[in-house]
Amino acid sequence: APEFKMESLSRAGQEMSLAALKQHDPYITSIADLTGQVALYTFCPKANQWEKTDIEGTLFVYRRSASPYHGFTIVNRLNMHNLVEPVNKDLEFQLHEPFLLYRNAS
Repeated sequence: APEFKMESLSRAGQEMSLAALKQHDPYITSIADLTGQVALYTFCPKANQWEKTDIEGTLFVYRRSASPYHGFTIVNRLNMHNLVEPVNKDLEFQLHEPFLLYRNAS
């Protein structure tokens, strides 16, 4: 299994980030990993191409004390709309470096 390392973030920075995430979801218990800059694209089947969304920023993968027990969010730098995605049986992942593709139920 590949080894993942959390990007360097001071202890105080991690605590501030965790506190901010808990404001949106009080069941979040810890940050499992993060990366500083991601952009979300959606696939448009009609055009058969990827389209950039208005969501980009820091990606946090976190643990929760209630089901679903894991999730991820992109804290959006462009506007107030963050991406929040629970990790459940409907989520499929494929790694095509440097891209991580996923498909959810919708």
